[in-house]
Amino acid sequence: MGMSELKYDLTKKPTRGAQRTLTAFSTTMYQLLSQKAFEQISVNEICELSNFPRATFYNYFDDKYDLVNYCWYILTQEIHLDDVKKITPDLNLTPKQALSIFFDRVYQLFTTHSQLLTNILKNNSLNSPMVLNFTDFVRANMREIIHNCLDFSAVPVPLDLIADHYSNTVLLVLEWTFVRRADVTLAEAHQYLEYLLKY
Repeated sequence: MGMSELKYDLTKKPTRGAQRTLTAFSTTMYQLLSQKAFEQISVNEICELSNFPRATFYNYFDDKYDLVNYCWYILTQEIHLDDVKKITPDLNLTPKQALSIFFDRVYQLFTTHSQLLTNILKNNSLNSPMVLNFTDFVRANMREIIHNCLDFSAVPVPLDLIADHYSNTVLLVLEWTFVRRADVTLAEAHQYLEYLLKY
């Protein structure tokens, strides 16, 4: 679920008015996700709380799913994914080094927004479409990094299988750390990741 799948063109710089509108809608979505299940949220409710008409909403988003994808995109900008994708080949990083940088940034993102994450998970189960939507977003970005930035040519395993294995393991460690409340430090999380991936 990258930028190209969103209705709003994120490749262009938004005007101040557009940015205010986007911020209002995304802030409202975060607020509602902290209060109820995603399935119970309606476009009418989003518009009412944001103080914008439905016509304005549909100028920016196709539906509430499009908006939540935008929310994930904005949230994960704090990971600086484009930077990770750029520095990995530029610095000739090993897969372990690149994955470590990515993991550190996702860990910090989850730490920074731990209260929001806790509130969302109170109302949306791990198997809910909304949570699966977010994990799919993170997984897709990890797969892109692995496919485009790392060299596994010497490994006798299909690249798609490697990408799935790495991304699923990272998400598993993050779930164990932040969702199951195991009080895992960043250093411990790295140990788990290294052991599970055997790199």
